[in-house]
Amino acid sequence: MTDEKPPDEELPKKRRRSARAIGAGVIVAVLVIAGAIGWALHVYGPSFGIWFPPPSARDYGRTALGFLDNGLYADTPQWAAARADATTRINAATTHDEVDAVLGDAIGVAGGKHSFLADADSDEQGADSYEAPTWSMSGCVLTVALPGYVGAPEQGNSYANSIADALSQDDLCGVVVDLRDNDGGDMGPMIAGLSPLLPDGVVMTFSIGQRRTPVALSDGRVSGGGTPTSVGHRSKLAVPVAVLTSERTASSGEQALLAFRGMANVRTFGQPTAGYASVNTVIPLYTGRALVLTVGTTTARSGEEFGDDPIAPDEIREADEAPAAAQEWIANNQ
Repeated sequence: MTDEKPPDEELPKKRRRSARAIGAGVIVAVLVIAGAIGWALHVYGPSFGIWFPPPSARDYGRTALGFLDNGLYADTPQWAAARADATTRINAATTHDEVDAVLGDAIGVAGGKHSFLADADSDEQGADSYEAPTWSMSGCVLTVALPGYVGAPEQGNSYANSIADALSQDDLCGVVVDLRDNDGGDMGPMIAGLSPLLPDGVVMTFSIGQRRTPVALSDGRVSGGGTPTSVGHRSKLAVPVAVLTSERTASSGEQALLAFRGMANVRTFGQPTAGYASVNTVIPLYTGRALVLTVGTTTARSGEEFGDDPIAPDEIREADEAPAAAQEWIANNQ
């Protein structure tokens, strides 16, 4: 018995059928992958500011309320009641802006006083209002004043390096870190700039639920808190450090204060801070606004935990008396 070969004209037909089958398979695979990507974007995208497909007002609000469930006070009866009220209002909303108004009312209950709804142009406003650190000398004692900081990346690098450069001067015998007008912003450039005064390693730890996130310094670079920022290698200073605070010292200004907490050569002067040392996360919204939600607390190197309570200085002094008291302490501890 011999094998019969198919007529030559049948071969192209089989090849065409095979090609069509492969093509159909590829199309199915592409559709499956596209569907999976679309599903992933729909489910996980909002956490990263990607809203696909564009949500209805109700769906948008329900998703955003889910974000607020991660707030520091989301396990309280107050949040349960506020969430129920917010859900009712969102179900009746017809526009995304109406939903944002509801979120603005609810976020303070879920996250506390440090939480708020940020406007869409808040970053641009911060860049426009950038204020650089300043410094002055009194004998061999350097005073460096750190204002609040929000701005563009290049401004953050400039902010950090201006502090580190001031601290790199020769023959310093003491440093006064003035945080009295530091109302917060991005802590990364602040900690990086102060790195010549701080030991490398864990500066503080953020406690978010059961998770612990260290803020660390390594050779002039800060990571884990605010924008990762580096001032490069800088020599460490072993001099007395006095830190000035006021009721205006808040948020990242308080984080800069806590970076020195537990260090032996540091003393603080002035007034208790504003009490915003809790940890925030920023969640972009469909409207361009953002939820700035408090999700955790800060543990200093001393082991103390800080959140929404003011931080008292070692020595209570009026604002105009604090600098002189700091200078006197440094003079007695050189």
